[in-house]
Amino acid sequence: MENELPPDSLRILWQGQKVEGTRMSLEEIRQKAGAFQKRIRNRNLREYGAAAIVFGWFGYNLWRVPELRLGSALILAATAYMVWQLHARGASKTVPEAMALTPCVEFHRRELERQRDLLRDIWRWYLLPFVPGLVVFVWGSVRHVTGGQWVNAAPFAVLCAMFFVFVGRLNRRAADKLQRQIDELEGMAG
Repeated sequence: MENELPPDSLRILWQGQKVEGTRMSLEEIRQKAGAFQKRIRNRNLREYGAAAIVFGWFGYNLWRVPELRLGSALILAATAYMVWQLHARGASKTVPEAMALTPCVEFHRRELERQRDLLRDIWRWYLLPFVPGLVVFVWGSVRHVTGGQWVNAAPFAVLCAMFFVFVGRLNRRAADKLQRQIDELEGMAG
């Protein structure tokens, strides 16, 4: 059949057509930015709450269980570092009220990029700082609590590794979602 297009031609034609940019009002962008900042605030509050539990548990171990002091201290240091990084790099910012459309879009885009970069870097500032403390804590637990039975530590080590991979992937997926939102904003501007 002479009139049929090659299979790739349809895809090229479809992808090459002009797309009209979606227009949003200033109020819609402000609402999206405000909702995003609220999600960030809530995420940070959950992380701070979890950090408080970690401080309570490992602080108790630091104080009451001499064999676990070093591991507990390292985990407490990692938790303090994580909280500091989250506050310094991931705190939500307020959307300025008296902002024109272009600065409001730029503000929202910068915030999306900042959070995306924070999530992409999750292994460096969030997960890896806990590894030394967990290793020393498990070592101390096995040595002093279970009488040297290393097989008892294996399930905990596997569970920790699985949790780290899960958290890493979850945050990578969230970073990719933020990148799509950034691309959408740039498509509106262009």
